[in-house]
Amino acid sequence: MTKYGYVSGWLQDSVIKQDDFESQAKILLSMGIPYDHCFADVFRNKNKERYQLFKLLNTIAHEGDILIVPSLTSLYSNVRELCCLMYIVEDTGIIIQSEDMDLSDDSDSSDWILASQLANLDYVHYLRQKRAFKAIKKAKYEATLNVGGRQKRVITPIYRQAYEYLQTHTYLETQIKFHLSKSTLYRIKRQIDNRKQPISTERSYDASRGDLDA
Repeated sequence: MTKYGYVSGWLQDSVIKQDDFESQAKILLSMGIPYDHCFADVFRNKNKERYQLFKLLNTIAHEGDILIVPSLTSLYSNVRELCCLMYIVEDTGIIIQSEDMDLSDDSDSSDWILASQLANLDYVHYLRQKRAFKAIKKAKYEATLNVGGRQKRVITPIYRQAYEYLQTHTYLETQIKFHLSKSTLYRIKRQIDNRKQPISTERSYDASRGDLDA
């Protein structure tokens, strides 16, 4: 009977921080498993293949050997991989031990283990969807800001009042009332007008208000 260790993951996982690669590796090394018996797969970009895991399971480990992981989630990323892992354990007789629970071919609780891990997958999926939703919401908000060369600017209530005032007054009158520069008024008008009109729509100018001087 030989003991092996395995970890996988991204170097930085912003969603499931407790399962990131670095923290798992530290846990594994503290378990006293010889360094040359430890295997690891580091995920990069969208590649989450577990090359070292399947090398271990298919060519190195034998029946009765023990594979130790900090968490069973180190061994799979989706339902298909989880089911495949269950078949491998049953066919090879390898025992998997983790802080979560033990998994072996003769476990009477295999169905319960499978169900609990499926629930974990569903929760991880929920966290990632929630993070994606926040990212989309943030991107939509940032898209409403000025994207020129300078730092993005928010249209404040004062700026909006100045814009409304400008519709019936000259730039000079608006400058005096709101203590804003002419260039700031141009920017406010441009930002708000760009939101209201399609990009392809031609801009109209009011010569009496001084737009042609921009």
